[in-house]
Amino acid sequence: MGLTRQDIVRAGLRLLNDVGLNGLTLRLIAQELGVKAPALYWHVKNKQELLDEMATRMYADAMPGRVPEGLGERDSLELASRALRRMMLAYRDGAKVFAGTFMTDESLIVGNPLQGRVDAGLEPYLAGRAFFTVYSYVVGFTIEEQAVYPVPGERDPRYDLTAAGWALDEDIEGRFGDGLTMVLNGVFAWLDDKVSS
Repeated sequence: MGLTRQDIVRAGLRLLNDVGLNGLTLRLIAQELGVKAPALYWHVKNKQELLDEMATRMYADAMPGRVPEGLGERDSLELASRALRRMMLAYRDGAKVFAGTFMTDESLIVGNPLQGRVDAGLEPYLAGRAFFTVYSYVVGFTIEEQAVYPVPGERDPRYDLTAAGWALDEDIEGRFGDGLTMVLNGVFAWLDDKVSS
């Protein structure tokens, strides 16, 4: 059976947990698959194309489908934000892999949780700005989290949390949740202001 694009993507995701993003190379993936590196170029042109595919696979494997019925805008965004973080944390450097990549399967892009506001007259670009602000917080927080804890539960010894105790603590879930609340409060206050003006 011949090598497929999905074989390469799955091998890349397996190796990511072992070597991290900086150590992940097409040559290493080829070695894992028992082929020569040029064989991969029939399926992916370069590392960025591979990362796009890996991010898409991460998302497809981990993200919930449709939002449960009756869930409000804020709860929908919070649910999606927490699911996105869990997805990225499932892989070493998962947030770095996901940041800045393109979805290669548009069917995975589900509806806008702010569509009700757009239907009520909110300019679509404003809903997009609100959504992207929340998304950027989640990805940015997770990149920083994975820098301090490259392997779940194992803090990089270079980070002394007591030196900046006023800013950091070991309660990562609490920090993420509080930050998400602050961002969502700001986003929805901003949206309410845009609707009333």
